[in-house]
Amino acid sequence: MQFLFPDTSVVVCFGRANELGVLEQYLRGKGRVVEAVSREISDCTNHVATLKHLDQQALFGEPIQLDRATDVRAVEGIRVAVFGGGKASPRQHLGESQTLHLLRTDDFYRDSAWLTEDREAYRFAQRQQITTRDTFGILCDMVGYLDLSIDRAYEVAQRILDAGEPMLRKPEAPRDFLL
Repeated sequence: MQFLFPDTSVVVCFGRANELGVLEQYLRGKGRVVEAVSREISDCTNHVATLKHLDQQALFGEPIQLDRATDVRAVEGIRVAVFGGGKASPRQHLGESQTLHLLRTDDFYRDSAWLTEDREAYRFAQRQQITTRDTFGILCDMVGYLDLSIDRAYEVAQRILDAGEPMLRKPEAPRDFLL
């Protein structure tokens, strides 16, 4: 995979569990975000204390701007038609829509993966043949790369769940990470 595009939902999961180091290890310098996701992460610092210390520039590089008129129109179409974003809330689902548009239309980013805990975004991206990982999948990958033991992956997942964050797939035991 060329780049890894975490959605705000994934960053918040690891942040609330105080496990941003695990996410950083997974990204291996390949993390990128679109402008709306970067702004969403910054907005979350008010209720996720660990994100106050997150150096987005170091982790993701410069946020990717989608400001050409054709991109703005396409992103708005996705935001409303695919994710149900309302006209009264112009930032609702903007990060997902920008990321989806970028990964579908920009050849430079086409071989990248989207990391999300948003069920609707996850399903839609997979239907679009976009490589997609949820938090469980990220932890499984890390076990497969030998970056984490199955016990450590289970511990991280439990910390995420204990912090009140949802996971699309929840492990029942450490062995669940042996996919």
